[in-house]
Amino acid sequence: MKLDKWVLDGNYPRSTPVKWKAVDTIIWIDYSFPRTLYQAITRALNRSLTKQELWPGTGNRESFGKLFSKDSIVLWTIKTYYKNKAKYSQLAADEAYKHIKFVRLKNPRECQGYLDPPTI
Repeated sequence: MKLDKWVLDGNYPRSTPVKWKAVDTIIWIDYSFPRTLYQAITRALNRSLTKQELWPGTGNRESFGKLFSKDSIVLWTIKTYYKNKAKYSQLAADEAYKHIKFVRLKNPRECQGYLDPPTI
């Protein structure tokens, strides 16, 4: 964390207090539950059909069996969506993180606008 610029990706709460001390901006992609669930389902189905590795070289692949198991990404999405939304709303309002600029993007159009701002 001594580099001038870096990017964190993921949801690892145990290390949040350590990482967020050095963070200046958080981009929160906060899509609706229906869209998030749809994306989880279609991604899992596609990966089950194609046998695509989640991370190259790991052998970790989705399967139809896993899709309907307790380890399913679809089930995880259903169980954690609202809990995570509440958690990140609280963290964004926490005085300990007032030094962080939170950019909350709620749909693909907002994301695209953030990535491709208008030019004059």
